[in-house]
Amino acid sequence: MLTGRGPATVPAWLFTLEGYAGPLKKAAVNPSELPAPPVAPLGPDVPTDVLAPLGGLTGVAQDGRSVTVVAHHGSCDDGPVVTALETRGSVVPSASVAGTDDGPCTSDLRGEKVTVKLDRPVGGRIVLDAFTGRPVPYTEWPGRTPGRS
Repeated sequence: MLTGRGPATVPAWLFTLEGYAGPLKKAAVNPSELPAPPVAPLGPDVPTDVLAPLGGLTGVAQDGRSVTVVAHHGSCDDGPVVTALETRGSVVPSASVAGTDDGPCTSDLRGEKVTVKLDRPVGGRIVLDAFTGRPVPYTEWPGRTPGRS
């Protein structure tokens, strides 16, 4: 299963169904209620043409000193920019778009992997999206949509 902190192994039910080549897999646990975020979302006053939620966490460097996230931008801007605020308990990436001086780029939405170097290893800290205040879901991008963390 994918979680906000990467893949996790959980017990699962395997059902054999006629007409299917493999078993139907269903996690044998109920997802817990999401905790209240330790940072507040940026709110409605933030221009959405400049800042956007992250598309997911795609990896953490082996030494833990960088994270790679999917950040969004349009085809007519200069691409995404991601910075991170680090606290004792969290890493809070914030995504923005460069080259939007002449207004929002509305041609299309593109996702791009961006690696952010950290001052110290992630360790047990949680990775939170500055835009939403929620944990950044782990994703196998491109591919599956980020799941619930």
